[in-house]
Amino acid sequence: SVPALCMLVSFLYLNASGVIGISFRSSNMRVARMDSRHFFKITDNNSRLSMLINDPRNKLSLVQSCSQGIFKRATSIRGGNINCDDDDSQNDDCPDVCCDMPNQNQFDGASKPPKFALLFMDKFCNYHGGYLASKARDVYGVATIDVISSYIAGYMLRAVNDDMESNGQDEQSSILSMRLPSPDQLSQWKQKLPRGIQIIAAICESDSGLGEAELLGDAISVRYHNGYNEARRDKFLMNEVAAKHGLRTVQQKLCASLDEANAFATELGVGQSHPSLDYTSEEDCSDLKASSALSLSGTEDIRAENFNTGRLGGTTSSHHRLQKEDRSWKYCIIKPTRGVASDDVHFCSNLEQVKAAFEKIQGTSIFGSTSGERHNSVLVQEFAVGTEYAIDIISKNGEHKIATLWRYDKRQANGAPFVYFATEVVDAESKIGKIVCEYAMKALDALDIRYGLTHSEFIINENDEMERSLGPRLVEVNCRQHNTNFAPLAMAAIGYNALDMLLASLLGDLPGLPENTEHMRLPWDELPQLPQTRAFAAVVHLVCYEEGLLVAIRHDVLEEIGSLPSVYAMEIYDHFEVGGHIEKTIDIRSDSGWVHIINDDEEQFQHDYDRIVELMPLMFEVVRP
Repeated sequence: SVPALCMLVSFLYLNASGVIGISFRSSNMRVARMDSRHFFKITDNNSRLSMLINDPRNKLSLVQSCSQGIFKRATSIRGGNINCDDDDSQNDDCPDVCCDMPNQNQFDGASKPPKFALLFMDKFCNYHGGYLASKARDVYGVATIDVISSYIAGYMLRAVNDDMESNGQDEQSSILSMRLPSPDQLSQWKQKLPRGIQIIAAICESDSGLGEAELLGDAISVRYHNGYNEARRDKFLMNEVAAKHGLRTVQQKLCASLDEANAFATELGVGQSHPSLDYTSEEDCSDLKASSALSLSGTEDIRAENFNTGRLGGTTSSHHRLQKEDRSWKYCIIKPTRGVASDDVHFCSNLEQVKAAFEKIQGTSIFGSTSGERHNSVLVQEFAVGTEYAIDIISKNGEHKIATLWRYDKRQANGAPFVYFATEVVDAESKIGKIVCEYAMKALDALDIRYGLTHSEFIINENDEMERSLGPRLVEVNCRQHNTNFAPLAMAAIGYNALDMLLASLLGDLPGLPENTEHMRLPWDELPQLPQTRAFAAVVHLVCYEEGLLVAIRHDVLEEIGSLPSVYAMEIYDHFEVGGHIEKTIDIRSDSGWVHIINDDEEQFQHDYDRIVELMPLMFEVVRP
């Protein structure tokens, strides 16, 4: 059965990696209920740290996690890096490189020092960087080197400084020792690398460290790197580059003044006094199930093929609500040029909203900046109606292979227009899948991405024949992993995952690979360019509809969710505890947990998803402020 397959995949995934935290049986997790098929757990903080470091508004949570020593539990560091702080008096000398060697005893033949290494920046998450590093050492026999970006180290240092107890000095010393080399220390740092070792690539887990990872990889001449390109992070430059390469993009303008923003918004069709769209009505709860079938209307021609083109949810961008409005009215998006997870992204239907959004963004700190840079300009973009897709791609010397094609179900909820409800695996071999994937690979070429893992997002209007014929438009390209525990789900639905593909692309051609681990490595040349699913699969994001003091968790509701045939794993985050304050979900960072669903029966898969969505408003009982 499919649930049994999922359990087997999770077990094999854990044993292939040797990383605790991948399996749902992690000793770091507090298991509330477990039987032969379903798992309920409250996560440990390590599994959320990847999201925390990519969220500029979660500084407090990150600081608290670091001060509790979670960073030490999430990484395996022996040695150090350098202090890039403005005050170099605390660490004048360049310390040792943080290098973990493979366990040579598990390989056949005489023990030999490794000749190759992978460099990891901001490796916090067990099922992302932790999995990659462990498998690189245990399966490919290469060493791993760890550094911390300046931006993340700054948060950590502030955490330690705010909590200088008995172990505070030790934590501060540990953090300082692992920081990224400054340019004047780089030469000395390189000399401390193990003799004769070559760094194959630099892999960064955080959004904030991507620029420094590119600079470091270029400076130390890693074998596979894409050079430095700010357009891979700046959303305005990204779209400009894509447009120059002939790709369809949204209309946009970088506005330095409110007058500019108003003028361009007016040019896009945004009016002076159009009433704001109301996303807070009872329809948010009562009409969710009905909305889940709307994406099928008008798309029979592309869904009549024998492929999984997505079964969950309506078109993104709250299109089903906009259909009820005056479609002659236009909307725009206001956002910063740098950011993650829809942070400070505003959907504006009138100039009053444009003004509020512009003033909220202008002058704020630029995400990832360590030098106090602020947003002098604000990005105004055309609002693109359509279905949003995410694509995990692995590139090797300019050859791109799709690891997983995902389709978002985003809806309005709790006053926010773009709340994630599901991220569904779909076939890249379908007609619409091929269109989106072809565009995605051209976008990588435009940004000169020849190596590594990317997680990118695109939007296409499947419901409008003319719009569909024009093709997708770029949302963003991210030179990092998909920020969810995607690998077990992808393995069950497809048979392999992006992380193993990345290792195959970087390390599969190295000489002298261990023979006794060959069965644990993917053959890059045999992997298809486009994957096809063998089951229906999705991550369901649990939306919280309550705000206030949490007085009860409805375990009967969670039990019903867990009893659904398609559910094989779920998680409620640990800060949703009785007696604590909870808030409504308005974006991907504020959801209350997740559910993994898989089934080879389309109707059962759809039914179970719809039922989970119906139950979401009932999960928590609160005393409202």
